[in-house]
Amino acid sequence: MQLSLSYICDSWPSIRNTYQVLENKFDMGLHMDFMDGQFVPRLGTHPETIDEARTHFAGHIDVHAMIQSNSHAWEDILKSSADVIYAHYESFHSEQQCMDFLSRDQRLKLAFKPYHTIAQIDSICERLDVDDFLLMAYNPGIKVQTAFYDLETLTDTERYVTVDGGVTHETLKRWQHKENIRLVAGSKIIFNDDYDANILRLLDDV
Repeated sequence: MQLSLSYICDSWPSIRNTYQVLENKFDMGLHMDFMDGQFVPRLGTHPETIDEARTHFAGHIDVHAMIQSNSHAWEDILKSSADVIYAHYESFHSEQQCMDFLSRDQRLKLAFKPYHTIAQIDSICERLDVDDFLLMAYNPGIKVQTAFYDLETLTDTERYVTVDGGVTHETLKRWQHKENIRLVAGSKIIFNDDYDANILRLLDDV
């Protein structure tokens, strides 16, 4: 299991310091969200931050691109040093367009909004020959939500899965020994008012 810190959940210094504190305990990564205000309501960070994070501290960077498939931002994202880049299945008008887009770069994988079951996602990935997908637990821009997925069904897939949203200490304990899981660590597990206690719990209990 890899623990990937959510870049948008705190300030740059806090993310960097958290990464460095936890990297001796976990296989660490940095999760970076890019949003265009159209595909999803919010706006995200700029693509240049990928290489800035790489220079200063991040060993592994996974990018979640919540942007239209024809966005001009794609050119800069694909030029970056990101290790894996998730494009949204829902941003394409057909599966042929999706396959053509994924063929541009071997780092490109698929992300899914919370509309599909794990079995449906697995079937889509099988058709499109995708071995790695991101599971979006919440729709961005909607403040009051409950996680949509029964994460126990992750045992039904052999693909690499990034779980983005709703990750708690209990989620971490359940999946910490699963090699094909990446958990995005955000406000529910680290970056909240109990930050110090959360860090101690991660270092001591897991």
